[in-house]
This record gives sequence, C-alpha cells and structure tokens, in this order.
Amino acid sequence: MKYCSSIILIVGFFLLHTPLNATVFSVSSQQEFDEAHNSAATNDSIIWETGTFSNIYMNITKSNLFIGSDTLGGTIFTGASRVRITGDYITLEGLQFVGGNIGTNDIINTYGSYNHFNQLNLKDYTCYKYLRIREECQYNRVTYCNFENRLNLDDQNILSILVDDTNPGYHKIQHCSFKNFEGTGNDMGIEPIRIGLSTQADHISRSLVEYCYFTQCDGDGELISSKATQNVYRYNTFENNSKAELVLRHGSEAIVYANFFLNGKGGVRVREGQNHYIYNNYFYELDDRPIYLQNESSDPLDNINIAFNTIVDCAEVILGGDGSYKPTNVTLSNNIFTEPDDDLFEDATNTETWISNLATSYLGITLPSSGVTITDPLLVENGEGFFGLDPNSPAVNAASSGYALLPQFEGMDPIDTDISFDLMGQERPTVVEDKDLGCSEFPHDIVIQPIATEENTGPEYDTDIVISISETSLFVDDLIEVSPNPATNHVMIKLNTEAATDIKVDIFDLQGKQVMSILNERVPAGEKTISHEIGGLTNGIYTVQASSRDTLEGIAKMQIVKLVKQ
Repeated sequence: MKYCSSIILIVGFFLLHTPLNATVFSVSSQQEFDEAHNSAATNDSIIWETGTFSNIYMNITKSNLFIGSDTLGGTIFTGASRVRITGDYITLEGLQFVGGNIGTNDIINTYGSYNHFNQLNLKDYTCYKYLRIREECQYNRVTYCNFENRLNLDDQNILSILVDDTNPGYHKIQHCSFKNFEGTGNDMGIEPIRIGLSTQADHISRSLVEYCYFTQCDGDGELISSKATQNVYRYNTFENNSKAELVLRHGSEAIVYANFFLNGKGGVRVREGQNHYIYNNYFYELDDRPIYLQNESSDPLDNINIAFNTIVDCAEVILGGDGSYKPTNVTLSNNIFTEPDDDLFEDATNTETWISNLATSYLGITLPSSGVTITDPLLVENGEGFFGLDPNSPAVNAASSGYALLPQFEGMDPIDTDISFDLMGQERPTVVEDKDLGCSEFPHDIVIQPIATEENTGPEYDTDIVISISETSLFVDDLIEVSPNPATNHVMIKLNTEAATDIKVDIFDLQGKQVMSILNERVPAGEKTISHEIGGLTNGIYTVQASSRDTLEGIAKMQIVKLVKQ
C-alpha cells in the first residue's frame, strides 16, 4: 500500500475530492484496502489502481471517506466482489462491478446516510440486488450510475430503497441508466427500481427519481415499483420496454411529472392508493395502455389527478370501471388524447370529472356531458420525431381551472405546484386560461425531445467491457466439456464434479444476454452428460457459462466456453 500527505502533488481526478491535511491511500489488493481503511481518518481518500480485481470485499465501517479509482472506470471488480457500508458521508465513485457471482449477497449494501454513489457501473452480475439502501438510511444519492443485465432471473429487484416508519429517506436517484434486464415480464420481481415494500405503504419515503433512462427492462412488469408514500418521478425517459411500465403499486401521494413514455408496453399503472398526480407527461406508441387505473380491493383508488398530458398513438386509457372497487374522484383535465391504436378509453366509471380535454372521435366510452371536446388537436411532428402544437391548434390558450395543484413535500426539492412549466421546462402563462392543453406550451421555444437519454445518463466512461477468463482466479477449465463445437441442433454438456454441488449452466450471446438456460440444480459427484437442443438459436458465436456454487459463500468455480452455432 502506498500513501502520501496532501502537500505532495497527487495526479488524478480524485485530487479535487481531497481536502487539505487529508491522506490519499493508493491500493491494489484486499490486504492494502483493509490496511488503508483501518488507518484512514476523516476526509481521507482510498484510491484503487487501474486494473481488474477479483473477490474484493470492501467492508466500510468508517465515515467521511472518498473511495474511488485513479481513473474513472479504470478499476473493475469481478468474481465475488461486493461492498458493505455502515458509515456515513462515504463517496463511492468511478468503479465497475462486472461479471461477478456473489450468490445471495448484494453488490452494494448500505446502512449509512449521506452517502454518494457516483459514476458506478454494475453489470452482468449473479447476485441478490445490485444496490440496496436500508430503512435506517437517509439522504443517499445515486448519480450517473449504470445498472445492467443481471444474469440470474431470481425474484429480486435491482435498486432497492427501503423505508423507515418514522423518518423519510429523502434519497435521490439522478442521471442513471437501467438497461437490458431479461425476463418474461409479469411479476418476476426484477424491477429496476423498487421504493418501499407492501408492508411500508404508509411510510413516508420522499425519494426522488429524476433524469434517468430505462430501456429493454423486461425482467418484470414494473419499471419502477412505488410501494411507499410521497415519492416523485420526473424528467425520466422510459423507452422500448416491451413488458413493463411505471407502477404506483402501494402507498399514496405519488407525483409522476414530465416524463417521456415511448414505444413500449405501457406508461403509468396505478394499482392502489390515494392522492396521485400524473401531470405534464408525453406518451407515444404504447402497445398496452398509457394510463391504467386498476379496480383493486386491497386499497381502492381515490383522488387520482391526470392533467396536462399528451397521449399520441397509444392503446386505451383504462379507467378502472370493471369491478366492485371502482376508482373514485378521478379528474382528467387539460389533456390531449389523439391518434389511438383503437379507442381512446376503456372501462369508464361514469363518475370521472372531465375538464377541458381534447380528444379525437374514437372515444370508446359515452361522451361526457362536458369537459371533452371531440376535435383534431392539430399536432405537428418536429425534426426529432415528437409532436407539439400547430399555431392554429385548438389546444392553444385553452386550459381551464379546477385541476388539483401539486403538493410540495417538506424537505424535498421544489415541485412545480401550479404547473408554471411544461415538460421541457418552458414557462407557461400565469393565468390558467392562457395555458395550453397537453404537456407542451406553444410556441415551442425548447425543442420537444427527451431530457434523459442513453447518451447523457450513466457513467462518462465506456461500460461495454468483457471480463476475460484470465482476469479472475475463479475460472477453471475442467468443470464442463462442450461437444460438438461447432454445433447445429443439439449440444452435449459433460459435467465433471469431484463432489455433489450446485451447478448452473447457461448460454449467452456476445452482448452478455442470456439466451438459454441448460441446467440449474444439484448434481452428484462424478461425470454427467446433458443433451440440449439449440436449433432455435440464430447462427453465430455464443458462450456457455457454467458455475458451481456454494449456497453460503456464492460462486466456487466458473468456466466459459465459446460455442459456435451453425
């Protein structure tokens, strides 16, 4: 381990984080990290050298430390590497966790408060959760991190925020990317974000998710599972998620504001709770439903507010009238509904309040006595492929009062309580009647397009890396034999085990996505041969990944074999 006083010039980005009279420890092994952690004092930095490190366990019990890489993204942890934090004011920055297997452990598990997770890449792991923030924590920030492609399809979410019954968490998830989670959808439990539990529905969370990007997250039916009270979801982009949507699952007083929901299954599903607000959002080409109010007996919906949204070329808005627990006090105000796949609405309760909405003729329900005008809103597609108002649109200066103002939750960042801005942050007129319908104010001084994109979320460095076999001591070459190779319709997997053990064998494509599961069971000692059909795979190059696992310690051995399908 190497260290130096801050009076010596330290070359690297981490110098900016290091106050005077602090010490910087440079480490490159488990032993050096442990020694540095034991020696570190307030405001010290522990800097990992560039390289790939296997089976590193960072148990951070101290507070007020900076822990990072000497170059952003230059330090890669794999194998059984993971982090546990019980200290406060810890900054974890610029590190990658790629291709590891830690069994039922979390990659990062924090019990501390005021911690900052920045520029991290968590990808291709077999684990429990990628990042877990415990109930006792407050004021943690997760910024510019990438969460991608967990290898196991177990029923556990990726980023989990738990909620205390006394103190709000005030956590922030900002500028992060969530990508490529495989699965069947449905209730698989592989939600990119879950805030709270069913048992924590009445706990006040006051967590904020903003400027984040979600794509190809198909491991569960819920992109975000909101299971606590007073959370805010704004300025996010949900794109090409074919099996999932944002779900207000438990709890009340959620705000869904100024998000883009594009080319996927759905937008916002409201299952339970009261006093929810869906304002200023853009919905486009959603195959299932842009907004779905459920008819749920466990906690029936009440006071649901849907205002200033633009919904274009989507399936029906479902209003929850089919069943014995119909939503009550639902208000739809100043929205634009147009160009539906079939009808605009389904399952009306006939108790909704409609205020100054524009809709095309495919209504699907009985025309309300007031509050819905059937007319062409005259939307115009811009150069980025998004729709705004034509100068002659009937939506211009057509808003009406009567909609609920958004609440301002104590201790949280300011909320646009009276809709003074549109979804691009462009100012709206102060007088309600001068505001435009839908999510965008004319003239469109700011181009209508997603604020959060794949390019401006996640770490600054390249996260498209592959861990080679030689980079971790967990890898062996005698766990399986694959034949024939190349293969056409069937492949034979021969297992070689010295003792009874749990074996998992899967096939992955070159992008790291699991395309086939071959085995996941306990096998006896000795040799065993399995025949598996692969005729359904597209011709090309794949990897067969096998791991023997210890239920307590996680992975014991791993082998990766290249397979050519022809």
